[in-house]
Amino acid sequence: MNKTVTTFLFLISTSFCFGQHNKILSKKNSFQLDLGLNQLKEENLHPKVHSGFIYGLSYTNLRTSLHQKRFRFGIQFSRLKTKYESTNASMNIQLNIGYSYLFEMVAKNKFTFSFGPELVLHYNLSHYPNWDESHLYWSDHLVLGVQNKLKYQLNNDQQITLDFTLPFVSVISRPDLNRMYKIDDISLGGVIKSMHSNLEGSLCSQSLAITSRLEYHFKSSNRVSQAICYSFNYSKILVNEGAPFQNVQHLLGLKLSF
Repeated sequence: MNKTVTTFLFLISTSFCFGQHNKILSKKNSFQLDLGLNQLKEENLHPKVHSGFIYGLSYTNLRTSLHQKRFRFGIQFSRLKTKYESTNASMNIQLNIGYSYLFEMVAKNKFTFSFGPELVLHYNLSHYPNWDESHLYWSDHLVLGVQNKLKYQLNNDQQITLDFTLPFVSVISRPDLNRMYKIDDISLGGVIKSMHSNLEGSLCSQSLAITSRLEYHFKSSNRVSQAICYSFNYSKILVNEGAPFQNVQHLLGLKLSF
């Protein structure tokens, strides 16, 4: 009898321990609206800087147990011009999908530091009708990098976090410096095919994509929290044959999590 009870208690405790490891302690969904300044330099076209306001909407799913798993999807749109143009004529659309897996490295008092790999697929498509009405320009990359997250807990309802990602290796796509055709195929299939052409592998010396975000979180209820965010993003993409592309973004955002 004693042996049976002991075996039963052992099985319960073992199941409980494994359940604790697999249990999702928290699951959060969030939506974020961004407004900021977008600057592009497409040197396949010319070395002039295009600037304008950028608008963004993103969704994030965050699951936290022993580790943090984050999936995010975002889209951005902006109308741009150079200092030589009187009105905004150029158009830029960006789409990004990312997944990160973070390990908690340091947890001391109110301070936490997490670190782990992140995979990001980023599409960046532009049209400059005043300069080249026949062609589209793109700068796309699939990046494997490392994400770092610092969190400081101010109190039970407020915290400050800083996220920044550094690239390691990438697969990049850029248009040819000299186009074979006078007019691009602007059908959906043609655009998708173009944006996955001329694929090259590169290290961060050729494909540098840095993202950073500072957030102030505060709660309005037990289920809903908000955050005020500032993001700085920089990318420079250079292929073996062609001129570089650069992009700088300054963004202010409002996030709603539930």
